[in-house]
Amino acid sequence: MCYKNKLIGVVVPAFNEELLIRETLMSIPKFVDKIYVVDDCSRDGTAKISKEFEVADPKYACVSHEQNKGVGSTIVTGYKKALDDGMQIIIVMAGDNQMDPKYLPDLIDPIIEGKAEFTKGNRLKPGYWNGMRPLRLFGNILLNILTKIASGYWNINDPQNGYVALNSSSLRKLDLDKLYSGYAFENDMMIKSNVEGIKMANVPIPAKYGKEISKIRYKKFLVKTSMFLFYSFFWRIWTEYIRNFRPIGLLYFFGCFGLLIGLILIFAGTWKILVCGLLLFGSGCLLESRMQNNQEV
Repeated sequence: MCYKNKLIGVVVPAFNEELLIRETLMSIPKFVDKIYVVDDCSRDGTAKISKEFEVADPKYACVSHEQNKGVGSTIVTGYKKALDDGMQIIIVMAGDNQMDPKYLPDLIDPIIEGKAEFTKGNRLKPGYWNGMRPLRLFGNILLNILTKIASGYWNINDPQNGYVALNSSSLRKLDLDKLYSGYAFENDMMIKSNVEGIKMANVPIPAKYGKEISKIRYKKFLVKTSMFLFYSFFWRIWTEYIRNFRPIGLLYFFGCFGLLIGLILIFAGTWKILVCGLLLFGSGCLLESRMQNNQEV
């Protein structure tokens, strides 16, 4: 069964999702041709439940990692299987039932119509983030800004949203084995896609939260991902502009160099003011103390 004459594959990365994986798999529309469940060495019954679906229906394919590799590597495993099977459009739907399947056509249609090669759900549209915890919302907004800078996709929001669809030809342009293996996978996908000239579009999709439990430690994730984006920005500028001798690369280079010098001068000036201020304050206190001693004598 094809959707508008296109073979559709869905990759379902899962780690310890025994409470929600069955509900997730049962919710996927019938027009999907193949469903790839990739279990990232779960310690619960995720793999067993997934295998039950595979035995009951050949449209399900279950793969299990022998050791935990991270969400990025889990998705890549599914991508490779889907490409090998000739899927033409490949979607990612997490195994925690957060991604509402009724929006699948909204992700697929822009690709079929030639408006985009890579579509991503967007929960950061006002009114669409209802139910998102304040810390999670703050983190998403912060990483949204940083990812715009790092990736160059200024029109794309909600980079951490893993509800995405790509056509197979665009996916083949990416070196899947070099993509980030952890939670910054989505950010890395955007950065590498821009370098390859892949056309990307946002699709407004409301946040959906229920019984799932996030496995992300947000403070550590924010710091680690921010550092990754800082490095990736310079990698993209080098790869996309400077290495290819494009004039804009020189502007980026001198702009960044000027920014670095400015930050150093600001730091040095602030340090000098603080040190001099403390010295003057200390000298003033010493002088005042001596004057008081002389008066007492």
